[in-house]
Amino acid sequence: MNAKGELNRSVRNTKRRLRESLMKILKKKPLSNVTVKELTDDADVNRSTFYFHYQDVNSMVSEMENNFFNDFLHALDAIEQKSHDAITILFECLRDHMELCRILLGANGDMGFVEKMKKIVETKCSAIWEQAVPGMGESDRNVLDSFLIGGVMSTIQNWVMTDGERQEPGEISQVLNRLIFDGICPVVAQW
Repeated sequence: MNAKGELNRSVRNTKRRLRESLMKILKKKPLSNVTVKELTDDADVNRSTFYFHYQDVNSMVSEMENNFFNDFLHALDAIEQKSHDAITILFECLRDHMELCRILLGANGDMGFVEKMKKIVETKCSAIWEQAVPGMGESDRNVLDSFLIGGVMSTIQNWVMTDGERQEPGEISQVLNRLIFDGICPVVAQW
């Protein structure tokens, strides 16, 4: 067990309760207005217990975001490996972190979170296009990246924020794969 007791079941349960309370509060108000007192009262956790694990609410959110981005990067590795299941894997990752994504991509969300997602996708996609179409100039590749990333991010936000029945990751993947591989790739290949 480490100094903060991350392997302890009690610690895991306390952190889970804090995360659940934070998600509930963030549905009603922006992160900047959330206090430790409000969070600990809702989670029925002592403030000193909170401070044992986190410096402040922002450090708690940072830990949650880091966990998401580790999984997100892992999901995007499938894109670099040119896997046709890559988009399915990406949307499964989003589904696994749905509540966090809904909040951080929603009205009380965090533009830094959105920008970090976009930057990660851009970095992965740019490398792929650079290899796939070595003759494409940098300015043309920037336009292509912007077009694709804007479309993918909009699709992600729409999918995550859907309140009703949403498509399964495999279903949305089929649509995006057709658009990218049957629509855009043949055009780009002629560059």
